Amino acid sequence: MGIFGGGYDKPGKGVDKNEPKKKGFFLFFDIVIRKFTKFLGANCLYAITSIIWIAILYIFGGIVLSSTHIVQNVSDTIISLGTESSAENVQGSIMILIQLAFSIGVFTFWGSGPATAAYSYITRCFTRGEHTWVLSDGADKFKENFKQGMVVVLIDAVLLVFGLNAILFYHSLYVSTGSMLWMMLLYVMILVLVVYTMMHPYLYQIMVTFECGIGSLYKNALLITLAKLPGNFFTTLIGVLIYGALFTFVNPLAAAIIVVVIGLCVTCYPPQFYAARVIERSILKDMKEKQPKVEYIGEEE
Repeated sequence: MGIFGGGYDKPGKGVDKNEPKKKGFFLFFDIVIRKFTKFLGANCLYAITSIIWIAILYIFGGIVLSSTHIVQNVSDTIISLGTESSAENVQGSIMILIQLAFSIGVFTFWGSGPATAAYSYITRCFTRGEHTWVLSDGADKFKENFKQGMVVVLIDAVLLVFGLNAILFYHSLYVSTGSMLWMMLLYVMILVLVVYTMMHPYLYQIMVTFECGIGSLYKNALLITLAKLPGNFFTTLIGVLIYGALFTFVNPLAAAIIVVVIGLCVTCYPPQFYAARVIERSILKDMKEKQPKVEYIGEEE
């Protein structure tokens, strides 16, 4: 009951102790519904603290597009289907659409360093049912994981530049030569980027849960990603499909706003939810079971 209604100071009915514990998607949707207002706050705070990285990605996307014929080819296809807009307007709209989709997409599925560490800690607490203050606890985790978060985002930047250039290079060689070797290398590069995308929830969940070096961080994230590949692929695919639908059927600017305010609950949180559950049920549970039991013997009277 709200604070302006009667009985606001009385305790609620709580949760029935005999109520079965929710699992899987039922638990996921239960958390999103119960914590929806906190999710909105966390999403907005996450987007605001990541605005510089998003802007850099937007500019980088424009540079990549200007060096290719993607925009021109897409605009020519649209014009051939019949449109009253000029070629310049069509190309400008496509440019904005792709740049926004690219920058928000990398932010959604790869993260933005320290800000993602803070967001991952908050979503981990939501997943475990632990109390957390979005603003203060998020700020603490942002500072605690700043160095490792910056290292991760720098590695992201390097791999992003290298990966996109490699894909464009292999594709151009395949078109000019027709050799299947370049097509195979193209598929390998895409596969590497897909696996690296699925690693990110584990990178940040491990970062905020354990103290380890950057090498151990990437090694463990890769091993868990491969060990839980079907689940990781499924949760990531859900987010990608929802994300793609938004930027396909909604105005690009409106789609970007929807994603960062509400959409992160169904694009970014499912992989984070799954990663947090895997770490809790596998790693943390095993660590607790392996801890030696200590028996305290009292003095004889």
